[in-house]
Amino acid sequence: MPATFVLGQVKLPKNIGVSSVSGTVWNMDIEQAYFAETTLNKVNARLSFWSLFTMTPSVKVTFGDPLIAGPEGKLTAAVSQQSLSLTDVEVFVKANTIAQQISLPLPLTAKGDVEVVLTEMVIDLANNNACLEAQGNIDWQRAGVIALEQNIKLNKLSAAIGCENKAIAVIVNPKNDLGLTFSAYIQGQGAISGQGYVLPGVKFPNELKQALPFLGRADSEGRYRINL
Repeated sequence: MPATFVLGQVKLPKNIGVSSVSGTVWNMDIEQAYFAETTLNKVNARLSFWSLFTMTPSVKVTFGDPLIAGPEGKLTAAVSQQSLSLTDVEVFVKANTIAQQISLPLPLTAKGDVEVVLTEMVIDLANNNACLEAQGNIDWQRAGVIALEQNIKLNKLSAAIGCENKAIAVIVNPKNDLGLTFSAYIQGQGAISGQGYVLPGVKFPNELKQALPFLGRADSEGRYRINL
């Protein structure tokens, strides 16, 4: 069955689009897929024939190209009437791609790559896309920013991915040069919230000290609050 026919029978959400679809339902190629502000290039989806017998279709997806700007990665998705399960997820994306989609207190350009690795994530489709289980990590490799006309190295930043109160939780590892503690939460309907602090210490980059007033006033413990 042609992939174009299958997609023609599906009504995609408003913020999702695809272009140049080819192949079959078993091996589908999509030149570009659009999700919100993100574009995925050269998407390939392979449907497992045997998974159909379990009534939980499983699809292996790869996307991206080293010669084309945009995220690269792979994942396996299994969907039933009750849940969506993601396993073996590996995604690489430029840090600046993420930074430009976030409201920041001052303009900056982020450097380096962000790697997202998920061992497993299970979403309850029957309960407002609640997060049932998640285990993974986010690593910002060669972390750095260009801000206030300064080239600033941040060394390594990482975070753990899990579930808290039915939301996807991203908890920053507090062992970092910024003195940053931060927790972000993604609700089932896509709402994102987060809060934390920056506590400048001995390893805090000198070049960023002049940017601290953009975060507001420090509290009695010398911390600058950050909110999403």
